[in-house]
Amino acid sequence: MFLAICQGLGLAIAAGLILGVVFPPIMPTWGAVVGASPIGVLAAGAALNGADEAVWPALPVGVIGAGLAAVVTRDVAAGAVRRQRDQVTGVQVQAPSGITVIVVLAAVIVAGVSLVVEPFSLVALLGLIVLLITRRRQAERKHEGLRVLR
Repeated sequence: MFLAICQGLGLAIAAGLILGVVFPPIMPTWGAVVGASPIGVLAAGAALNGADEAVWPALPVGVIGAGLAAVVTRDVAAGAVRRQRDQVTGVQVQAPSGITVIVVLAAVIVAGVSLVVEPFSLVALLGLIVLLITRRRQAERKHEGLRVLR
């Protein structure tokens, strides 16, 4: 059961990575989670069903895996859009194609390795959590000295 859940988590993370990069950066964070979660649940459910295990763990695994991956990927893509918009005038609402290719390639690698070495998805999940925490800390430090005291 553990290996099937890990395999489902890897597929859910891969789905969340792809969906997170295609969502426009103007979409709120909860929108990315709501949009990616059903696909993650379906992917995790397919892995569990294929291993002849109970399908109910697909709900939390799919929501956590796809939701977290979509939030982190959307945040990275939004940062790339902001940096590119600063360099070039005009409005761009999608991630640059280079970022999209890198994220899709990472999703294919996570899904492929998770199908062969199931616990690899735990490493991918840990990497996403570390990336999310690191980006949040950097965002807090960026505006640290700009507070106005009254």
